[in-house]
Amino acid sequence: MAGRIPDQFIDELLARTDLTDVVASRISLKKTGQNYSALCPFHNEKSPSFSLNPNKQFYYCFGCGAGGNAISFVMEHDHVDFVDAIETLAKDAGMEVPREQGAPDRYEQNAELLKRLSESSQFYQQQLTQHPDKKKATDYLSKDRGLSGQIAKVFGLGYAPSGWDNLLKKIGTRAESQEQLLLGGMLIEKKDQPGHYYDRFRDRIIFPIRDSRGRVIAFGGRAFGDEKPKYLNSPETPVFQKSQELYGLFEAKQNTPILDQIIVVEGYMDVIVLAQHGITNAVATLGTSVNSQHIRKLFKLVSKVVLCFDGDKAGRAAAIRGLEASLPAMQDEKQVRFLFLPEGEDPDSLVRKEGKEAFNHRLEDASSLSHVLFDHARNQVTLGDEEGEAQFARNAMEMIKQIPKELTFRSVLIRQLSDQSGIDSETLGNTVFKTRRQHTPTEGHEPTPQSHTQQIQHYDGDTPDLSHYDYESSHGDYNDFHHSDYSAPLTQPKTQGSFKKPFSKKPFSKGKFYNDEPALPPAAPSLSRIKQASLCILLHPHIAKEIDLPDPLVNQANDELQIFCKIWRYFAKHPHKNTGHLLGELTDKTTVSSIYALLNHQDATTKQKITNAQQEVLDMVLALEKNLGLNSSIARLKSKGNESIKDSSSKQELRNLMDLIRQKKN
Repeated sequence: MAGRIPDQFIDELLARTDLTDVVASRISLKKTGQNYSALCPFHNEKSPSFSLNPNKQFYYCFGCGAGGNAISFVMEHDHVDFVDAIETLAKDAGMEVPREQGAPDRYEQNAELLKRLSESSQFYQQQLTQHPDKKKATDYLSKDRGLSGQIAKVFGLGYAPSGWDNLLKKIGTRAESQEQLLLGGMLIEKKDQPGHYYDRFRDRIIFPIRDSRGRVIAFGGRAFGDEKPKYLNSPETPVFQKSQELYGLFEAKQNTPILDQIIVVEGYMDVIVLAQHGITNAVATLGTSVNSQHIRKLFKLVSKVVLCFDGDKAGRAAAIRGLEASLPAMQDEKQVRFLFLPEGEDPDSLVRKEGKEAFNHRLEDASSLSHVLFDHARNQVTLGDEEGEAQFARNAMEMIKQIPKELTFRSVLIRQLSDQSGIDSETLGNTVFKTRRQHTPTEGHEPTPQSHTQQIQHYDGDTPDLSHYDYESSHGDYNDFHHSDYSAPLTQPKTQGSFKKPFSKKPFSKGKFYNDEPALPPAAPSLSRIKQASLCILLHPHIAKEIDLPDPLVNQANDELQIFCKIWRYFAKHPHKNTGHLLGELTDKTTVSSIYALLNHQDATTKQKITNAQQEVLDMVLALEKNLGLNSSIARLKSKGNESIKDSSSKQELRNLMDLIRQKKN
């Protein structure tokens, strides 16, 4: 894990960054007096309510309350975390991000590999527009698949010409380059000639696979005809683990103005065609089933994930794997829904046939996780007798127990199951079921459930990457394309539709659910309780007004507690402001540095998601009160007033309490 970013660097970065330039590179600004105004990028509006003050280097929206500095703007607009925002701004400023103690991450360790992969992507894109055989590729994309040159640029499609060594001759001219290309899966070593290589991708449409930061980490290649495999993907490499990545996530973050939900589809082409029709928030897995790690990754960005499946047998089987993956990853205030398409349809074909509006209506009516869970539990048994009803309850409860115990959602499902089965909630909650088989995954690989032995070796869905191909057609030239042209907002979901059985026959086969959870990395060092409470208020400022701090705590000579008190005072006084406002108004560099350190800590992700932030802060305050012996005694003595504490017993009690305080301090 890379070391943390020094606070001094963050201060210097902000000093060298002009907020006006940062914002103007992303949205259209209009000069209004000393400030700038714009339509807010964080909510839909017709009249400008977004204001930027270039002198204070601060922005604020009077419509939705968004505000802050350059870092917070990049975080919100680009849908990235704190560290990614720092790296983005540093790159623009020509600064290298330093790291304090700690090993470099896998990307820093493989900078040369990433460079070669980027060069490979550029090469394939050039071939799509310059190679003598380019018409073969452009005709396939434009005529056969109906893709415009503009959408191809967005996704970076390319063309690998026929021949054994086109990429090798262009990029692998030196031994060091050949070594990196081999490491990145772009070359294959000849079996009968060690040290001699040939291109992995030949005579195929090329789809670059980007990580969440936009770096090319792998490729997919689609054959033109019926050649096998139809789709050929990069092998796993030091920078590419297919079970951890999602195709199109970077593009979704870049091109979706208000990213509040993400659609998970089965293929590259589904992602691209949906984007061409204005549905820019779709992603696809990379030859693997949806796993718990995917769901957690998406929950960091959005509150709602819609799993979309083709209307065939494979799609129905994938739905169960999606259900299985979602259960241990569920969070309160997060949703996973399931969209089942008509038989024989996939998102690519259906959106072409019905259009954007009709497809969005289908998304609005997607089935809830609870409906799919109970439907699956029912379809595994024959209902109508006591044994069947009991087995239904056992099947459902076995799945429900995979949801984290602390979630309200789990309790709701148990209550729903009680209503449907006639078994009281307490009995259901205390019932012991057969433990699911646990699999220990190999590091870097997704475990394979025993119930799903027929795994896809090569991804066989439509997952192409469209960038930089030129058409001599009505689609227009690449040079005329801007990303903003593909930033159409999605139709906002209205209400949850009623559940409709997606299948006429029993769609779900019998079988146990197995935990396909990948191994998690070691936890980062924990913050102190006071720092955790500070982070809670930074990420949930509205709770400050509900917190009451006793004077003895406020006056403590404790640096951590003093930082906490400053944060608390600000938001208690300004309940409608956010952390960006606080950072913009603070002049105390020590406090600013402390806040940046908290936001830079890995615990920030967890604290952002919790629903009991207020209670966590209150528990910290109560613990400090108790630790100082101030609980009820001080409150009672204070209620008497200074002048009324004259009797000997009260005086002695006060002395004892003060002695206790001094002892605790020492």
